[in-house]
Formats: sequence, structure tokens, C-alpha cells
Amino acid sequence: MESAVRFVDSGDVNLWTEAFGHRSDTPLLLIMGAMNQGIAWPRPFCEQLAACGHFVIRYDHRDTGLSSVVDISKHPYTLAEMADDAWRILDAYEAHDAIVVGMSMGGYIAQLLAAERPGRVTRLVLLSTSADHRPYMAATAGCPLGDALLPPPAPRYLSYLTHAASQPVLTSADEMELRVEGWRATHGGSLPFPQPEVREMLEQSAARARDALSPFHHASAVAASPDRIALVRRIVAPTLVIHGEDDPCLPFEHGQFLAEAIPRAQLLALDMGHMLHPAHIPAMVHAIVALNQNDRTCC
Repeated sequence: MESAVRFVDSGDVNLWTEAFGHRSDTPLLLIMGAMNQGIAWPRPFCEQLAACGHFVIRYDHRDTGLSSVVDISKHPYTLAEMADDAWRILDAYEAHDAIVVGMSMGGYIAQLLAAERPGRVTRLVLLSTSADHRPYMAATAGCPLGDALLPPPAPRYLSYLTHAASQPVLTSADEMELRVEGWRATHGGSLPFPQPEVREMLEQSAARARDALSPFHHASAVAASPDRIALVRRIVAPTLVIHGEDDPCLPFEHGQFLAEAIPRAQLLALDMGHMLHPAHIPAMVHAIVALNQNDRTCC
């Protein structure tokens, strides 16, 4: 399936976007997680959604891929500004309303969109995400959790972060191996780790990155943003929560909380970890299409 690339301005930021499908079909915006480019959404996932009657848009966040690099010391930003980026993209494509699919940090942004402008988000899909990023941020920074409602990352994931921080990166090959192991650390469930697909995506990402360090700015953006524990209760769009039963980054309880807090939300539990496993693409596409059609049939 052919796709079309265009750049969209969001204030002083220029954002790379790519669209699949027909403009006359239902707009569907994919919002990826922290530090990852839009191409982390697998192309087969985008193409299958487009084949089911959606006009699918994926994009590089600011500070990733081919989008603008931000001098965060002069222009700090939060999730609110990243949500504005998403609105600018929808406006540029003349999508007055859309299905919004957000993964991990992209799910944080998707929650803001659905709560702030309910008339523009017709359906909401929250994948491997949470209403409260604070347990993750505190644990990965080695800080006390306080009275957190939701659990921190699994010990095996935190152990990887400690190990990675101690490893000298001498060559680009070393760095690539460390990135592959980082994705392996987010893997979970009974299915094998899809190393060939992950490595290919990471190599493509490295080849098109404007700056190797700017994606780390996303951690500052998340840390400077409030939780969404109360906000998600305002969401009125029909919502599907997809969460891995063995998610080591945002444990399954995070998905359960979202499904209970958002009125009439559905929960799809999958045998996976935090990352989008290629084997689950058909099930995810089927569930998203069913949510949009208000039934259990697919294209």
C-alpha cells in the first residue's frame, strides 16, 4: 500500500507525518510512546487499519526522527504542548474528528485530547499506557514512590536500566545492541521476542534521526506534567484499553485502572509485555475496527 509523507508546522516545530489510505475514510491518528519515532508503529498495522476503512496518520514527535529538534533549555515543553502538536496535525489534514490511538506516552497525550475536546475524538484506544506516570518516573529515577495508587515497573525492567547505565558505549554497534536489549527488556508474555522486526525498526530509526539525544527531552516533558487520574473520568468517547498481562514498564494494573475509571471502557488483555508484538496486530486491528463499528465484525 502506498503512503504519503508531509510536514506539518506546530508553532516553531516542524513535524514529519505519513498517511495511509483514502482521505475520504475515517481519520485515525496514531500517537507513539516516548523517545520513539512514528515508524515504530509497524507498517503492517497501519496498512491493515487503512484496508479496514481508515485514513491512518502516524508521525514523529518533536525531538524524534525527521521532526524538529527543540532547544529544551530555551523552550521547555510538557505533554500539553505535545497534545497541541497532535491537534495541529489533525487540523492540517482537515480531520475535524478522529479515532485516536495512543501507546505508552502517546496514550498520555491521547487522554488529554479526549478529555479536552470530546467532540473531536470519536473513539479512543489506549495501548500499554496509564493515567499516572509518576510511579514509573519515580522508580526509574530511584526516588521514593510515596502514596502511589498504581505499581512501579517490574524489577527485571529496573535491573535492565541499572545495567544499561553502567555500560560504556564505544561504537554505533554497541549502541544498537543496547537499544535492542532495551526493547527486549520491555517484552513480556509467552511469545518469543521479535528481534528481527525490532532491529530493523531501530536501524531505520537511527538512520533518519536528526539528533541522537533529543528524544530524552520527552522524559522532562512527562516529569513536568500532572497525572491524569481525575482527568480520565471526564472522557466520554467509546474507549478500548489494550494492555499486556506481562507489561514490565506499566504493569497490568495500570490498564485495569483506565478501564475502570473511563465510563463504559472496554479492556482487551493480551499475552504480551509493553511493546506492540507483531503477532497481536490482527487482534488489535479487529478490536479497533469493532470499536468503531460498535460490533464485533471486521472488514
